[in-house]
Order: sequence, then structure tokens, then C-alpha cells
Amino acid sequence: MFLIDYYVILGVKQLYSIFALIFTLSNMSAQEENLALELDAAWKKLKENISAGDFDSFKSVYHQDAIMVNGISKKTYPIKQAFEGWEQGFDDTKSGIIRANLDVQFSHRLYDKSSAHEIGIFHYSTVNKDEKRNDSYIHFESLWVKKDNKWLIMMEYQISRSNKEEWDELR
Repeated sequence: MFLIDYYVILGVKQLYSIFALIFTLSNMSAQEENLALELDAAWKKLKENISAGDFDSFKSVYHQDAIMVNGISKKTYPIKQAFEGWEQGFDDTKSGIIRANLDVQFSHRLYDKSSAHEIGIFHYSTVNKDEKRNDSYIHFESLWVKKDNKWLIMMEYQISRSNKEEWDELR
């Protein structure tokens, strides 16, 4: 009888360990999913700001000391300098001269509760009043930091030009 009780207790302990492991893993999965949703929300804000021509709100997604690494021009500079080059596009969008759109696809996303690194391709497109479309596909990396419960881009690395075929392969 003692031997049977021992195996029952051992079996219950093993079941408890298995349930604890499953609970821990499901909780970790839910936390990871929540972090991905938070980052998706930050990207959504960027996309909406580009489409609306809301330059000030767009800039608020970047850390004040963020860096732009431009692999196309082989230069690196403060994001504030990149903003100077982008501002006219926002003004043109806001005034209706062009329509602008951003979409992103990721090949890799690594993150924890306070930092993130993403790799992918972004597709930036504009359409002018004559309906002439301009599409840019860019391989990129981004580094994010979470400060005061808000995700901010610390570095944007525009690695190289891409194309529609590579974009479609990520789908």
C-alpha cells in the first residue's frame, strides 16, 4: 500500500510540475504577444502619421537622440537631420499635393519588455495629383527602447534598396 501511495504522490507532483510549466509558458507567450501588439501599435502610429501628413506626431515616435544609418548613401547622422529632409513630404501630404503610404513587413523581430530589434522591408509610396505613383522598397533595421511605457525608435538603419519581388517573398 505504501508503494502505491508513493507512486500516486509522485504522479501528482509530476502533474503539478507539468501544469506549472504549461502555465508559465502560456503566460510568457501572452506577454510576448502583448509586446508584439505594442510594437505593432507604434508602427500603426507611424503609418497613420505619414498618411495624414502629421509631422509632429510622426517625430514623437523617435527618441530625441535617435540615429539614422543610411546604407544607401553610406552616412550616419542624427534623426533630426533626417527629419529636415522628410518634412517637405509631410507638408505636401498634409496640403493634398501627394498621398503618402507606409507599409512594413518583418523578417525578424526580437524584443523584451524594454527593447526591440526588427529587420524587414518597408514600402513607402506616394501618389501625386496626376495619379503618378512612386514606390520605394527599403531593407531596414530598427532599434526600439521603451521609455515611460512608450516605444521609441533609437536607430533606423535603411540598409539598401529592395524591390516588389523581395517584398512579395516576405508575405
